[in-house]
Amino acid sequence: MTRFDLFAEDALYGTQGFYTQLGTAGTDGADFVTSPETSPLFGACVAAYLDQVWHDMECPEPFVVIEGGSGTGTLCRDIFLSAQDCSKALRYVMVERSDRQREIAFSRVTTTCFADSEEVPLAVLQDLPAGPFTGVVVANELLDNLPPRIVRKATTGWLELHVENGAEVWYPAPQPAEDMASAMAPNASIGATLPLHLKGAVWVNRAMKLLDRGRILTFDYGLESSEMFDGRPLGEWLRTYKDHRRAGTPYSDPGTCDITCDVAFDQLPGSPTICLQSDWLASKGLGTMTEWAQEKWQDSAASPDSTAVAARQVLTEAAALTDRTGLGAFLVAEWQIGD
Repeated sequence: MTRFDLFAEDALYGTQGFYTQLGTAGTDGADFVTSPETSPLFGACVAAYLDQVWHDMECPEPFVVIEGGSGTGTLCRDIFLSAQDCSKALRYVMVERSDRQREIAFSRVTTTCFADSEEVPLAVLQDLPAGPFTGVVVANELLDNLPPRIVRKATTGWLELHVENGAEVWYPAPQPAEDMASAMAPNASIGATLPLHLKGAVWVNRAMKLLDRGRILTFDYGLESSEMFDGRPLGEWLRTYKDHRRAGTPYSDPGTCDITCDVAFDQLPGSPTICLQSDWLASKGLGTMTEWAQEKWQDSAASPDSTAVAARQVLTEAAALTDRTGLGAFLVAEWQIGD
């Protein structure tokens, strides 16, 4: 018998874990698609945000950007290709637990962005570095991969999810977990299930302590309030993926699929501002970035040439990033630190 968060941690990051062995984001031969993999427009918008923050902070040098859960380096690459005002001050740290993905990421970014450079303003680490820094900590779809504890309201109190012989079993939750669940969802109905994001809260707290001045910016799917999980079936917000498809139960065949959980943002420390990804991208100039594509496609749709086809692809990618039934409904949380 293993508590669910410990089971999922090993299934994702253990020696035979999904990310240790084979799991990755992307389009071809991958298991799921994230916003950076959907379009370089996402990285361009994050780069525009970094330029804005750099100016707001009176142009610090160095300007350190730490990306948690950097995967194979797609977002990092697109930021370096797009950043303008802060580019000379930018020092980037990719943080990735998977040895395999760290190696891919460093090679990918240096080859693409710094092939002719003697010095590379880039480091790749297994864990968050020691601070303090002035800059930004960014994470795209990291928090959903930090396994939560999971509890269910019963007539006798709160029960906690465990895994035994490939199946879910529920045992009385220890008092600290019961107290947290009662505090986050005091009006929960009998049968309601709830994630407890202790690992996510620890990660955000560590990120806050890294910065003397700066911002934390996260993108993820989830809900603003823990009470909003009431009435939603467990399988709706605790999901598995493999080969771009839902992969069934997370309890059997550990290490063969991604395990992910909607984030209850009210369980994270501090007081972040929260908005939809579709609105955030619009505020960072996505519309302006795609104006040329819109004009080109309108002018050439009847008889498109290769440039018009490329323009149409850009518009398709922008629509995917802002689709409020998909990526556009993700929540963007920003913490302001030290100023």
